[in-house]
Amino acid sequence: MVSLYDVFYVVAKNGSINIRDILIGLGKDKREYQNIFNNILLLEKKHLVKRKNKKIDIINSKSSQELYNLISFSLGNNINHNILFKPKMLNFLRYAARKEFFTISDIKIHPETFKFYTDALSKYGLLIIISRNPLKCKLLKSEYIRRVLKHFNIKTDFYKEKSRSHIPDIKRELMKYHRNIKINTSFADAIDKQRETGFIYSSLNLEGNPLTLPETEKLLIKNILPKDQKAESVMETLNYKKAIEKMLANSKKRVMLNQSLILEYHDLAMSGKEFAGKLRRENVFIKKNPAFTTSHWKDVEKKLGELLKKYVIFENAKQDIENVIQFASYFHNEFQRIHPFIDGNSRISRLLMLHILRAHKLPVLDLPLGYFDSYLNLTKRSKKRDDERFSMLVEEIVLTNLKNLNNAYLMAKS
Repeated sequence: MVSLYDVFYVVAKNGSINIRDILIGLGKDKREYQNIFNNILLLEKKHLVKRKNKKIDIINSKSSQELYNLISFSLGNNINHNILFKPKMLNFLRYAARKEFFTISDIKIHPETFKFYTDALSKYGLLIIISRNPLKCKLLKSEYIRRVLKHFNIKTDFYKEKSRSHIPDIKRELMKYHRNIKINTSFADAIDKQRETGFIYSSLNLEGNPLTLPETEKLLIKNILPKDQKAESVMETLNYKKAIEKMLANSKKRVMLNQSLILEYHDLAMSGKEFAGKLRRENVFIKKNPAFTTSHWKDVEKKLGELLKKYVIFENAKQDIENVIQFASYFHNEFQRIHPFIDGNSRISRLLMLHILRAHKLPVLDLPLGYFDSYLNLTKRSKKRDDERFSMLVEEIVLTNLKNLNNAYLMAKS
């Protein structure tokens, strides 16, 4: 059934419109006419739309603009806004945000509803399922969730995160993962094909690429070009896919990183650009964050060489999981600050971090939506470099990847 928010979005997107055109916009027939009319009346009461001469138009306000932005963001990330905006779900989020780890005992709700909400939020990348029995979860500190709660006038204080090592949990989940792929040898490759598209979307979205997740999926899986996107944005996505696939093949064979390979990754990702695969010969700055300093262009090659020397020492020594994550995190941060290229540094830094992690049998290939803000706050938005906190974040992302993989295996098995 068409919802209040579906009607609002069609009106907001199309401007002055009649009910017949709303039906067409929603792909519905005249049987939905009364339902749509009732929703228009509700939207009028909320001062979000107005009717004049059989036309419905948006009332321009801060509230209507924010609601439009929230729905657009939801659709762009494959989030069902009709589920998320339900009063019961909003109340669920209010309580879930208070504790770092919560169970059904913290939220008075039917067990089936609890499971439905946690599964949905996990699918959207906004929540981690810590354990299934008992069902224990963590709602991620996403700015999107904060904005949703604020829009619906729901006050809540997000939990204060405690610093903790995730290494013991990573080791346990990694053992489960290796058991699972021994039983089903094709599982790892099949799931990676699905996750690859999500990572390409996430990594480029962080850089401002306008393609939505549904558009990225259609482009990369079905070869369907997005209708209203520039060719440059489409090519950027296709080129990054080539770089990611090269990285996946190389890390599987434990190919060592060197300057030549890094330039090759950049050349693939930025194909068509004059500077693709070339170290910069001018100074660059991070927009909107002057506190994030990058190396002088004359120092780039020297500093990159020093970083790669540390990488060789790291690879030649016996490493445990904690050291691997710490070094991969450090490599990412140092590479971002060296900023060897005119453009495309951050997407390559994430690619290189995955190369190191995956070469050491940590099957990371996902940056869930709920981590976007935490990630940016410790990288390009940061006022001060903090390798320790960033490493802890990467630990949690590694753990989340493993938990999601093991949960996916259980679901595929059942």
